[in-house]
Amino acid sequence: MKTINIKLTDEQHCLLTRISEGDSRKVLDLIYLGLADGLGGFYCERPLTIKKITSDYTDEEKKQITKNKKLEKQKGWDDLDWAEKKEKGFEHVSDYMSNYGKEGDFMVDFCKSLESNVMKSPHLEEVQA
Repeated sequence: MKTINIKLTDEQHCLLTRISEGDSRKVLDLIYLGLADGLGGFYCERPLTIKKITSDYTDEEKKQITKNKKLEKQKGWDDLDWAEKKEKGFEHVSDYMSNYGKEGDFMVDFCKSLESNVMKSPHLEEVQA
């Protein structure tokens, strides 16, 4: 688990605290929700593409990457056109993920994961129990 620290003026901190109290929330919960909603809104019409790290690849993508590497080692592979490569089972696996396009929007899941931090708060678990 990582921590992010932000600097606020005394006035900003006071108002943020009062807002969270007015909404019957902990300050941290309000920040999680604000971050999730803010990122979701900020990037809803602003395209963003980022390079994947190992944990971003699905199990299916990892299997396909392994298959692609085996296919690429075959003799004469570079002489095949795209259709012939696909026929042999090659499928492109992108090294990038984005918040638009056919591969899905990673930002939606990220924002939901931020919101889930609020839902996992100990004070809510006590109420639900």
